[in-house]
Amino acid sequence: MRNLSVILFVFMTGLPLGAQETAPERPVDFNFSEEGPEVKFAPVLPALMQKAGAPAAHWEFFWEFGDGSFSREEQPAHSYASPGEYIVSLDATAHYDDGKKPKKKKKPVATSGSSGRLAGLSLPDVFDPEGKEAVAMASNTQPKAEEELVCIISYRNNGAFTTSGRLHLFFNEKSYPATHFTFTEARTHFGETGDPLLSHTLPGYESPAANWVALSPHLHTGVSTLWPADPPASIIQTMLNEARGKYREEHAWRFTELEPGGKRNLFVSLAATAGMIRDTSAFIHLEAVFAPDDPVIAPERYEMEIEVVASHDPNAIAVSDNRVNYRSVGDKKLAYKVQFQNNGEGPASTVELKVEVPQGLDMARMRPVDWYPKCPICPKTPTSRSCLDTATTKDGILFTFRNIYLPGTRQKNVDHRDSTKGFVKYRIEVDKDMPKLSFRSRAKITFDKNPPIYTNFTKTRFKPGVSPGLKIGYGFSPDSSKSGYVFFGASLSPYKSWRIYPQVELLTGIKGREELSSVTHSDSLLTADGDLKILLTRDSTVKITRGFVSFEIPFLLRKNFSRFFGAGLGISAKIVLENGETVGTVHKVRTFLPNAGMPPPPPQVQDSDFSSPYSATHTRFSVFGDLSFGSVRAGPNVGIRAGAILGSGKTAEPFVQISLEMKL
Repeated sequence: MRNLSVILFVFMTGLPLGAQETAPERPVDFNFSEEGPEVKFAPVLPALMQKAGAPAAHWEFFWEFGDGSFSREEQPAHSYASPGEYIVSLDATAHYDDGKKPKKKKKPVATSGSSGRLAGLSLPDVFDPEGKEAVAMASNTQPKAEEELVCIISYRNNGAFTTSGRLHLFFNEKSYPATHFTFTEARTHFGETGDPLLSHTLPGYESPAANWVALSPHLHTGVSTLWPADPPASIIQTMLNEARGKYREEHAWRFTELEPGGKRNLFVSLAATAGMIRDTSAFIHLEAVFAPDDPVIAPERYEMEIEVVASHDPNAIAVSDNRVNYRSVGDKKLAYKVQFQNNGEGPASTVELKVEVPQGLDMARMRPVDWYPKCPICPKTPTSRSCLDTATTKDGILFTFRNIYLPGTRQKNVDHRDSTKGFVKYRIEVDKDMPKLSFRSRAKITFDKNPPIYTNFTKTRFKPGVSPGLKIGYGFSPDSSKSGYVFFGASLSPYKSWRIYPQVELLTGIKGREELSSVTHSDSLLTADGDLKILLTRDSTVKITRGFVSFEIPFLLRKNFSRFFGAGLGISAKIVLENGETVGTVHKVRTFLPNAGMPPPPPQVQDSDFSSPYSATHTRFSVFGDLSFGSVRAGPNVGIRAGAILGSGKTAEPFVQISLEMKL
């Protein structure tokens, strides 16, 4: 009874302990007040939970005002074009915070005033300020597993005529086995309507090779592709087919009456799946296609590049491919992106990024692709101007921004946190002799003379590869001392030629019919029939021929000690289908021996042939060793295999095979 009481006490007291492991919800709210033509908003936030050892935690904000406008300011003021009730939402993301991300807060906001502004003219957007693209995309934050991501799609009419058309969104790349997002909702404010015929999960088109994209200093990165004026209808279809070949899901909206110079925003909420966590620190892409009905207005597509994160940390490193192919890695150019944010009270003039480079990546074949703050590469002679210095160390690459001005998040009069961020993106080539093992990298970031900040690790794994092979060879059969047999077949093994790996084969052996023995036998018999004596002479010739067809399945463990030499041990099972026949001829002569004085009768001769077919099935097992010479990883090689066939008795019959194999 006492033991039972102890168990009940531990069980009851353990329940609240287990419940404490779940992070509590931290609701956010906001207040608003109407002051003249503007409505001013102020967030009501929970306390930050500072992550140990990280820079000071802070909030970032994303407001939707319910009329197609948005803001990233902490306390924005917004003017509505007409009075009414609007659904306003606040999405707050905490950086360097150890708590759970708050849920988005929505509430209705009624306004009685009117700013008199024309819709679309003063609308904020995500276009490049110096660009002329017709469609662009951005996200409210970086995607994290089991959190919501808001995708802002800005589109505009750069033509001279009013047009209608469709806006397409593609997500969930087929190159990743995991599903990144599920569609939650779209918020339209300019009469866009969803197209159910084009909003669905796509079939499995073959994915084309991915292209590199340009970068810009925002939370998102991306590039737009503009087609020439007067495009034929097939160009839009080609753009859509290419996107459908790369992505699993598509959603589309119909827009109407987009006037020349007019622009609009569409907001899409995507729920990040739990499976996304396996792809952290990797680039993923979303694509939008602007497809106007008017053939005079050029269609356009925009591909947005974002990094999946395990935590909302602005100092991070990401890689273009977190899973690479064994075969193509030798020709691969990996892209890495290191991003950083100055969280100090003043500007930083020197930012140093020291990136660890794993074994097998060639630092001599590294080149920067893009970076921010924008500045030229440092010359060989020292200069006082802003520049980016690149150098290599024993175990990594060193990027140093010199003489720059990067504001701090806690600096006075700094309202836009994007201005406090920077990044470096670089490409690096892979050595052909790189060990086919998972590799990772991280960066150490130093702002001026402050203590360094270490980023996450980005890890790249190898996809399981398959290496088929074709074999042909000659085997010496233990059941025939005269000749052997020819065999051919195929092999299959993982493309992991640097460590012990399994290999299975299917071999077919053929041996034509061959004479095994030929026997000639003679005998005679003397008999009497009355006064006659009869001598019976019989000559017999018997020939035995045999052949077979065999099907063998060897299984072995192999190791390639170098590019040119490998060895293995294995076992095999073989089914042998024997066939043949026994043929013979019998020659009989009857000679009569009469008494003296009587004429002998003529001898009697009789010839006869006979044959009988032969077939049998045998199952044989063997053990063997294997040596191979040549291009044992991929290419032609010569193999020698020797072992013993295990018989039904205590004896074992030896065998030898010589083969030529082409591994693909």
